Amino acid sequence: MKREISMNKAPLLEELLKYHKEENLILSMPGNKSGKGFLRDSLGKSFKEALGNLDITEVDNLDNLHCPEGVIKEAQELLSKTYGVKKAYFLVNGSSCGNLASIFSAFNEGDEVLVERNCHKSIYNALILRKLKVVYIEAVIDRNLGIFLPPRKEEIFKALNNAKNPKGIILTNPNYFGISYEVDEIIKELKEKGLKVIIDSAHGAHFGISKELPKSMAKLGDYVVLSAHKTLPSLTQGGFLLVNGDDKNIDFYIKAFMTTSPSYLIMASLDYGRYYLDSYGKEDYDNLIERAEFWKNKINSLSKVNIVSNIKIDENYKIDKSRYLVTLENGYSGHKLLDYLKEKKIQSEMSFSKGLILILSPCNSSNDFEKLYFAIKELDMNNIASVEKNYMYESIVPIKVLEPFEVLNLDYKKVAFNDSIGKISKNFITPYPPGIPIVCPGEIITIEVKELIEEYLRNNLRVIGIENKNIEIIEI
Repeated sequence: MKREISMNKAPLLEELLKYHKEENLILSMPGNKSGKGFLRDSLGKSFKEALGNLDITEVDNLDNLHCPEGVIKEAQELLSKTYGVKKAYFLVNGSSCGNLASIFSAFNEGDEVLVERNCHKSIYNALILRKLKVVYIEAVIDRNLGIFLPPRKEEIFKALNNAKNPKGIILTNPNYFGISYEVDEIIKELKEKGLKVIIDSAHGAHFGISKELPKSMAKLGDYVVLSAHKTLPSLTQGGFLLVNGDDKNIDFYIKAFMTTSPSYLIMASLDYGRYYLDSYGKEDYDNLIERAEFWKNKINSLSKVNIVSNIKIDENYKIDKSRYLVTLENGYSGHKLLDYLKEKKIQSEMSFSKGLILILSPCNSSNDFEKLYFAIKELDMNNIASVEKNYMYESIVPIKVLEPFEVLNLDYKKVAFNDSIGKISKNFITPYPPGIPIVCPGEIITIEVKELIEEYLRNNLRVIGIENKNIEIIEI
C-alpha cells in the first residue's frame, strides 16, 4: 500500500531542528561546530546571532564576487596575505568548485596528468569533463592501521616514469584521515620537469598556523584548494582557492563553475575564518593541541581504543594533532564504535573497518574531551565486537584501455558480474569505506579485481557501481 505523503510538514527542516535539540558533541565537520566556533569574540557572536538577517544579494557597498572591486576584493587580498600566496579566492560551491576551476585552467584537452588513485570525486569529474589522459598514482596502504596514505616519492615517480608526456600532477595532501606527507622537495623536482602542480588540501586549511601542526601546502602548488568549512569557523560549502602562478584564465573558470548568486552568509563566514586564523589561530591551536594530547594519553591509557600518534612506515608522514585517528584491535568494529558514540551524543566524522575519525576544534573545551573520555571508559568492548574480517583498501590498478572521458558517450550493456572478467568497466566500482575506486571507467575487470569485489559483497560492504549483481560494461 502506497504511503500517503503529508504536505503539511517540512521533513528536512524538522529533522534538522530535532538534531539540534539533541545537543550532540560535534566532533565532525563543519569546523564551526554548528555555530559554536563563532563564539570566540563579539564579531563572531554578532555574525551568529544575525545569520537570518544577513542573507542578502549584491547591493550597494556589498560588492560582487564575480567582479570584486570593494569589500570582497579587500577580503580576498587579506586572504592571500594570510597564506602568503599571489592570489586567493572565496569559493561558495565548496572545494569541488576549486578543483574543477584549477584543473580546467591548468590543462588543455588531451593533456596527460598524474592523479592519485584516492582523489576526491570532483577531481575524477574534472578529468572526464576536461578530457584528460590519466596516469594513476598507486595508494600506499598501512596494513597495521587498515588505512590508505598519501603517496611517497617512489609511488609518484613510478607513475611519472609510466607517463608519456605529463603536463601536471594532482595530489591530495592531507587525506581524509588527517595524514600528510612532506612533499616540498618532490614538488620542487616535479616543477623543474615542467609539471603544473594542483594540491587538494581540503582538510588542511588550518595547517601551518601552529608549529604543532603539519606544514601548510599553501605555497607549494600552482593551485591549492582548501575547504575552510572543514576545519575553520566557516559555514558549510565555503572554501578557498590559492594561486601561486600567473594564470590569465583562472578568473574565468572560477566564475564558470561558481553560482552567480553567491551566498553572503558563506562569504562572510569565509572572511571570519581568515580573520580568526590571523587573530587567534596560533594561540587557539596551540591550546587545542595541548588539550588534545593530554586527553589522548588518558584515553589510550584505558586500553580500549588507540588514538594514533605517528605512522611508522615512513618518518615523512605527519598526523594532524587536531584530529583523532581512533583505531581498534582486530575483532572490533569501527562502525559499531561510531554508533555507540552517537548513542552517547557524540557525533563522529566517519568510521572505517578498524576505527573512526574525530575532527577537533579550538572551541572544543576540556569538558568536551572529558565527555569523550568517559564514553570510552564506559564502553563495553563486547558491544562493538565483530566476527567480520577487518577490511582495508587493496592497491589494485587494473589495465586502462580507454581514458575515463572516452568511456562517457560509448554504448554499454549490463552483464552479470560473474561474466565481467576481461570486460571494460563503464563506471567507477568503489567500496565504501574507504571510497577509493577499485576500478575506474575504461579499465579492465580482471580475476583479481573480481575476487576482491566478491569478498566485499559477501561481507555486506557497500560497493557503488554494482547493482543487483550486475555491472555496466563497454560494448567494443
